[in-house]
Amino acid sequence: MWTVVYAVWMLAAVAVAGLRREAAFCCAAGAIALAARAVAGRAWRSPSGALAVANLLTFARLGLVVVLPWLLAWLPAPAFVALVVSLLVLDGVDGRVARARGESSALGASLDMETDALTVMVLTLLLWTRGTVGPWVLVAGLWRYVLAVATALVPAIGDAPPSRLYRTLFGVLMLALACAFAPWAPLARASAAFGTALVSFSFLHSIARSRVFRPGLNGGGRP
Repeated sequence: MWTVVYAVWMLAAVAVAGLRREAAFCCAAGAIALAARAVAGRAWRSPSGALAVANLLTFARLGLVVVLPWLLAWLPAPAFVALVVSLLVLDGVDGRVARARGESSALGASLDMETDALTVMVLTLLLWTRGTVGPWVLVAGLWRYVLAVATALVPAIGDAPPSRLYRTLFGVLMLALACAFAPWAPLARASAAFGTALVSFSFLHSIARSRVFRPGLNGGGRP
């Protein structure tokens, strides 16, 4: 239930951000909702009761994502590109730390996934609002929230088996979005288009593998 409510909340925030052409509205909405989820679930504690270092790393990544609109205005383009790449590195680090320390949990995985989704949504809003590309780039960020709502209406859509392919594609997507902030316009547009096509393929591939198209499928997962 939380997932679909959060998805609707974020879709509303993206609508406001689009109308105002200001990504900060999306940042604030995501930060408020994810912070509330973390506090409610005491996400700073691992299942054993110890300090959840991996979740703290996710919180640090979330904090960086929330201030991306201000950092874009302050940092030179190469530094901002490096920052986006560092977010990808941090995404890999918190997962490794969770597994190494035995801190893996459903809450931690959810916060990690939603931070990933918020990162993509904010980056695509920034690319559009700064005039780098057209509003079509928002498709890359909207997929996660639209699919969450669709899955609530038709649960079989979200029942694709887990696959490492999606993590790999997410890494390539983040690199493409990082390159989209390069000061050379042709590279920026090509990278944004490639990233949007890539994430669209990822979600469409997941839907094609779900019980909607494979009725006999057992198990489930999401991209």
